[in-house]
Amino acid sequence: MSVPAESIFFDLWSSTYDRPGLQQATYRPIHNAVLGRIGDLQPERILDLGCGTGQLTERLSMTFPEATVIGADLSNGMIERAAERLVDDDTSNFVRADAQHLPLADASFDIVTCTESFHWYADQAAAAAELARLIKPGGRVVIASIATVTGFADDAIQRATALAGRPVRAIPKRELRRLLEAAGFDVQHQGRIPRLGFVPWPVLTDATRRA
Repeated sequence: MSVPAESIFFDLWSSTYDRPGLQQATYRPIHNAVLGRIGDLQPERILDLGCGTGQLTERLSMTFPEATVIGADLSNGMIERAAERLVDDDTSNFVRADAQHLPLADASFDIVTCTESFHWYADQAAAAAELARLIKPGGRVVIASIATVTGFADDAIQRATALAGRPVRAIPKRELRRLLEAAGFDVQHQGRIPRLGFVPWPVLTDATRRA
């Protein structure tokens, strides 16, 4: 599998992604919120989509020790560091793949988590459809993603970030709800996740796959 040009950005980022300050201020609150939504479930298989260096993948493995946890990411650098983190965990493994084209079986997961990656996806409708394909009826998807309040603000962010070579699609939460409902989900919850500093508060969306 050739290395897509867009993954190079994340390959470079992977070397500094695990800095304690960045993790505590930016990602730890999100992971806590996601685990708070699913901690009482008993899944057999979990997909951590856009797993990065495996911080949440590791916590999912610890929270659900009987479950098989798969991490998926487009970046070789991220996947390599995630695999190093969980090298002694024989219930976790990793695949490098595009979120819109995952080499995984239909209806093969009880839970999919997706934190701080959905806003990077070029075709978010296709990603939502792929989530619907992968999740069993009655299964859950929990997405934490940067989200603007208005479509106008989303357009402005896309234009500004496109100039840097990595467009961010920070769609409003109502638009994410629409995409998920069109793909076959019922949205159970949407709300902002507080975090420290001036980093934007992402929206957490928890949805159930319709039968």
